[in-house]
Amino acid sequence: MSLLTPERLYQLLPVIHRLRDGEQGAPLRALLAVIESELEAVEADSARLYDNWFIETCDEWTVPYIGDLLGARPIRPVPSAGVSTRAWVANTIAYRRRKGTALVLEQLARDVTGWPAAAVEFFQRLGTTQHMNHVRMRPTATACVRDAAAAELAQASVGAFDPFAHTLEVRNADTRGGRFNIPNVGLYLWRVRSQHLGLGAPGAPADMTSADFISARLHAKGFWHMHPAGVDAPLFNRPRTETGGSAITQAAREEHASAPLRELALHAELERLRAGQAEPAARFMTERDPVLRCFVQLAGETLPVEVPREDICICEIPDTVELAIPTPRVLALDLRRGRIGFPPALEVERVWLHAAHGSVADIGGGPYERSAALRATNRAADGSTADEDVGGFFDPQVWQVGVSHLLPDDGSGILFPTLREAVDAWNTQPAGRTGVIVVMDSLSEIDTAAALEIEIPEASQLLVMAGQWPLQPIPGAPPGGVERVPGRFEARQVRAHWEGRLQVRGTADTDAANPGALFLHGLLLQGPLQASGHLGQLELAHCTLLPETVLGAQHLTVGADSPRLQLRLLQSLCAPVAVAGPVRGVEVTDSIVGLGLADGAATAALDAPEAALDLQRASFFGAVNALSLKASDCIFDAPVLAERRQIGCVRFCYVPPASQVPRRYRCQPQLETEVRLAALPATATAADKDAVRAEVEATVRPLFVTRRYGDPALGQLELRCAGQIRAGAASGAEMGAYEHLQQPQREANLRDALTEYLRLGLAASVHFAN
Repeated sequence: MSLLTPERLYQLLPVIHRLRDGEQGAPLRALLAVIESELEAVEADSARLYDNWFIETCDEWTVPYIGDLLGARPIRPVPSAGVSTRAWVANTIAYRRRKGTALVLEQLARDVTGWPAAAVEFFQRLGTTQHMNHVRMRPTATACVRDAAAAELAQASVGAFDPFAHTLEVRNADTRGGRFNIPNVGLYLWRVRSQHLGLGAPGAPADMTSADFISARLHAKGFWHMHPAGVDAPLFNRPRTETGGSAITQAAREEHASAPLRELALHAELERLRAGQAEPAARFMTERDPVLRCFVQLAGETLPVEVPREDICICEIPDTVELAIPTPRVLALDLRRGRIGFPPALEVERVWLHAAHGSVADIGGGPYERSAALRATNRAADGSTADEDVGGFFDPQVWQVGVSHLLPDDGSGILFPTLREAVDAWNTQPAGRTGVIVVMDSLSEIDTAAALEIEIPEASQLLVMAGQWPLQPIPGAPPGGVERVPGRFEARQVRAHWEGRLQVRGTADTDAANPGALFLHGLLLQGPLQASGHLGQLELAHCTLLPETVLGAQHLTVGADSPRLQLRLLQSLCAPVAVAGPVRGVEVTDSIVGLGLADGAATAALDAPEAALDLQRASFFGAVNALSLKASDCIFDAPVLAERRQIGCVRFCYVPPASQVPRRYRCQPQLETEVRLAALPATATAADKDAVRAEVEATVRPLFVTRRYGDPALGQLELRCAGQIRAGAASGAEMGAYEHLQQPQREANLRDALTEYLRLGLAASVHFAN
C-alpha cells in the first residue's frame, strides 16, 4: 500500500466497524490516526537508513562513521570556502588511487583549503648533468634574457611557474621553506580571489537583457581608472577551469591562478596577435573568452564599440604622461595600476569594461552570490524563521521596481533609468508598504547635484539591492511570454555603483510602534550617508561605503534625533561612522570600518559615545568610542574608549594598551604579557617586567598587508604577523573581519593531509602566492 494513502490503518478496518465508529463520534479513528503518525515516523526512519549507506545522500551525522570505515582522517570543515567533511570522505578512494603523485597533492591542496593550488616537484627544477639517453628540454639551465615575459615567471606568484633550473638549496622544506632539492615538494596557494564583472556586449535593448559592464572613471589628468571608484586597483586574471572536473588531470598553469595579470605576459600575447603568429596560442586574451574587454564610445556615437585585442597596448601610465598613440580606436593599458590612456585626438565619452579585481573575501559590494545573506535580511525584516524565499521582500504583493542603465521601460512603469527616479516613486507610497528597488547593472551613476533623500514612513520597509530581476514565464500565455514578477529577484553578478549624497529620513511619529526600516544590500556607495528622523533600523549588508575622495574623512553619520535606530553593518567595507546621539544600538559584524583613514589619524573609525556597541569579527582602522561595549574576535588598530565599563565584555580581541574597555577575556597583548610575566623568576625586578611589557606590545600587534581601498589584500594580516593574532580568535582562526575564512584551519587541513598522501622520503613546503 502506498505510504501516501491517507488513513491507511483506518481503511483496513471492515466497513461495519467504521460505520459503528462514526455513530459513536469516531474515537477509534482518532486513535488510529495517532498510531499512524508514529508508524509513518518509523517508516521514514527505515527509508532513511538506506540513504545513510551512501555518502552522497546520508545525514550529516553519519559522515564520520562512513569515514571511519574508509580510514579517512577527519578534517576541519570551512563552510565559507566550500570545504566539507562529506566531500573529503567521498573523494578518499579517488585520492588513494593516485597517492604520491603531484596531481593528487595539487587536488588535495585545492579541496581541503578551498584555495587555487599548484604542486611543484622541486627536484624537477634542479640543474643537473643529464644522461644522453634521457635528455630533458625543460627546465632550461640558462635563462634567456631576451624573453622578459618568461624571465618574470621566476618571481611572479613567488615562483610557482618558474621555468628555469636552479642550483641546490639545502634549507629544510617543511620548517624553513627550502625549495630546490631532491626530496622537496612545494604547494603554492592563492588566497586572494578574483571577482569578475561584465557580461555580453553593447547593442539593442533586446540583446542586453542579461548584459552588464563596469564604468571606467575619468581622472583629471586625462587617463581613465578602470575601477569605478576612481582608485588604482590592479587587474586580476579570470581563472580558467582546470580540465578533468573533480579529478585534476593536468598540472595547474598560470591561467588557472587567481593572481594579478602580468604586464609582460599580456604584452607578449598582444604582440604575437599583431604579428599574426598563431603559436604559442594565447592563454589570457583568447578570442572566445578574454580576461579583459574594453568598449569605447567616441563623440557622436550612440553606443560603446569594443576595442579589438590587437589595438590594446600594455604599458605603464604614471600620473603625468601624454600618450602619442596613433588613432583610430586604440588604448594603452596599465595593468598594475588599473589605468587606461587614449591619444589626445580621441574624444572619448564613455568607457565600459569586462574585468576582474582581487578581494580577500566576499565582503563589501561585489558580484558574488549573496542569496543566503539576503534571506537572512528578509527574516530580520519579516520576523520569520523560514529559510526560504517567502514572505517579506519575497511576497508577490511587494512594491518592486528596477533601475537599469541599459534597458528602457517597456511601458509597465517598473523600470527607471536612475536611482533617484526610483526613490521618488517610493517616496509617494503610503505608510506601511514593503518595497524593493533592484539596481540591475554595474554601470556607475553619478548624482552629485543634490542629496538623494529616501523617506521611510511608519511600518514601512525598503530594500535597495544590487542584483538581477529575471523575466518569468507568464502562466497561461503563449510560449515566449515573459514578465518581471514582484518578489522574485537574485542577489548576484551585479555590483551597483552610485556616487552622491544619500540622506535617509524616518517620517514616523515619535511614539510610533514601528518606525520603519531601510536595508541596503550589495551596493558600492561613494559619498556621505546621513540618517535622521524617527527610523527603526538601518542595515548595510555586503556594501562598500567610501568617502567622496576615498582619502577624505567623510563618513556615515546618524543624527541626534534617532533614539530608536538600530544601525547594523554586516559583511561591509565602510568609511568612518559617527553617531551623534543615543540610539538603540550599533552592530558591526564581519566588516572593516575606517576606510580612508591614515595610520594614526585623529578621526575615529567608529564614534558613538552615547550608543551601546555590539562588535563581532570586525577590524577597525581607527579609534572607537562607545557608551558600552561588547566585542568578540575584533582587531582595534587604535585605542578604544568605553564610558560604562561595568557592563559588557571584550573577548578574543586585540586591544591597544591605552584602551579603556570592560573586562577582558583572552585579549592580546594582555594575555601574552601575563603569560610571559608568569614565566619570569621570582627575583625579576620591575625593570625586567617593564621590558617584557614593552617587547610584547612591540611584537604582538596587527600587521596589515595594506589599508588602502583598491589594493586586493585590503585588511589582510601579513604572514609575519604574530601568531597570537593570526590564530587568536575564539574559533582558532585569525582575529578581525576575515575570521570566517578560517585560514589557520585550512592550513592545518593541508598539513594533516600531506602526512598521509606525501610519498615516502619527500618533504613538503607551503608557499602563499598572495
